[in-house]
Amino acid sequence: MTAMHEDSMKKYIKAVGIRIITDVKGYGVAVAAVLLYAVAVNLIFHAFCPLVILSGFPCPGCGVSRATLCFMTGRWQNAWQMNPVIFPIVLFAAYFCLCRYLLGRKVKGAKTGIAVILVLLFVVYCLRMYFYFPDRIPYVYEEENVLARIFPFYEQILHEYGIL
Repeated sequence: MTAMHEDSMKKYIKAVGIRIITDVKGYGVAVAAVLLYAVAVNLIFHAFCPLVILSGFPCPGCGVSRATLCFMTGRWQNAWQMNPVIFPIVLFAAYFCLCRYLLGRKVKGAKTGIAVILVLLFVVYCLRMYFYFPDRIPYVYEEENVLARIFPFYEQILHEYGIL
């Protein structure tokens, strides 16, 4: 490797590092708030999702955290079972990181990509709620929820209307 090539590689790595550090500084408070929320609600409610905590029902993003862990550990089938939308999420995240950090340019189509992922999450949610609720993880009803604690008749109403 020539000295000129080494110098340009060092500059490139430094530029990538600066872009990453800038984002960490810019979004650090938000990330810290989400982590604090996650720890607090897991200690109190043993769950992460506000919809599950409030109503006992899974949300459209249900299973994405577990799917991410499965994906990162190479358990592709388990990731698919938890939430198949993890695969487009990972593709979008890779595209985002490539553009923003490695190439140092604006992420074209970011809003469209996020919108497509949100639509996919909703479609998968509707299908899975129809086919799997309430018998298959992660599409199960959590009995220990806020509404059931506040209103003793909450679950009775859900049973009467055939929801559970």
